[in-house]
Amino acid sequence: MIRASFRALLFALVSFATACANVPIPREQAALPAAPHYAPTNTPSPTPLPADSTPTRIRPTFSLTPSTNAPRTAPTQTSRPFTRAPITRGTPKRDAAALNEYRRGIAFIALDRDEYRSPESQRALDELFATGATHISLLVTWYQTDVASKDIYRADNTPTDEDLAYVIAYAHAQGVKVLLKPQVDFSLDEKHWRGQINFTNEADWRAWFASYREFILYYAKFAQANGVEEFSVGTELVATSLRTADWRALIRAVRKEYTGLLTYSANHSGEEVQVQFWNDLDYIGVNVFYHLTNYRTPTMEQILEGWKLPVRQLTNLHNNFPDRPIIFTEVGYPSIDLASVWPWNWKRDGPVDIDEQAMLYEGLFQTWWYHPEREWFRGMYIWNWLPDPEQGGLDDWNYTPHGKPAEEILKYYFQLDSPPQHSTASE
Repeated sequence: MIRASFRALLFALVSFATACANVPIPREQAALPAAPHYAPTNTPSPTPLPADSTPTRIRPTFSLTPSTNAPRTAPTQTSRPFTRAPITRGTPKRDAAALNEYRRGIAFIALDRDEYRSPESQRALDELFATGATHISLLVTWYQTDVASKDIYRADNTPTDEDLAYVIAYAHAQGVKVLLKPQVDFSLDEKHWRGQINFTNEADWRAWFASYREFILYYAKFAQANGVEEFSVGTELVATSLRTADWRALIRAVRKEYTGLLTYSANHSGEEVQVQFWNDLDYIGVNVFYHLTNYRTPTMEQILEGWKLPVRQLTNLHNNFPDRPIIFTEVGYPSIDLASVWPWNWKRDGPVDIDEQAMLYEGLFQTWWYHPEREWFRGMYIWNWLPDPEQGGLDDWNYTPHGKPAEEILKYYFQLDSPPQHSTASE
């Protein structure tokens, strides 16, 4: 009852802040953006509204009375031990029981060397664990110079092995499991992103995969040595993932070095249905930043309606690979205006909008958290949490939920011991 009352109070505060913010928008600032069109994709994007239509300007408020879709069970404290005692380093296992665990996960990311091992990082991790998270994903980035490069290398800002080992050991001491996610980025190419890495001849492809293989096997061995429970063999390499034979050979090589659970983190833009090597892995990983609405200030009903197409797409993906559960290896929203339209666009400027982020979190959990008809869904890793205890807050536009209404929604669902019975997004 106390938790439910707190949640109602939180929504009341959000509603009050929203009412104060509902001032008329100048016409030139209220122009409705066109819905994005992805490429490549095998599924249609939602139909955009007419260019001369007017977006909804009155933001809905959260109801203070429980809806039929809201969880009816008050959350309880998790039973995960909060101990800092050293633990024995385990050996990663392909454990079928582990695949049945619901990932209450958060992506813990540092982009500079030594960030993971700082005193601030430890404080940030303590606050992350207090959300009820049972898993974290850990990001480490190597680089190639541009989209045409074939050499992948460690950069000056790449976290060291000692940085990564510190977080892994600290998480394990708290009873939290780890997904290690190595990824590739560009050091001198702002016009492209990793999903566009592509070559026109076999020699270049062989050279790139040889470099990538060296990179990924390095971290597979590291994950094995440090008892990491899960490992992602790649992240959003959209054009490369069409080369199924190359990826299957790489996965076989990783299996020789690493004995835990394997996944690949596919981009939401159609790569998730493009990949044909899911059966070579232990679960299907999707980085989920789907376009949900065409509105500047969407209602909850519009957000839930926007989830219906992705639900159908992912259900079809499961039907094609019925023996592989699906986990969101990344999912999140910036606290910025139009976050439901462009949830993936981390470079965009705009007014801070913590209300929209909170509604998107609520819509995410209402759509996905413990639905009996989707037993193949096994949880998510929220994007993201930084190694900085001062991150976030009510004036922050970034993805972190820390210090925002979204954090309380996250805690509410992460700390539920029994599944709420609701069904919102139809298949």
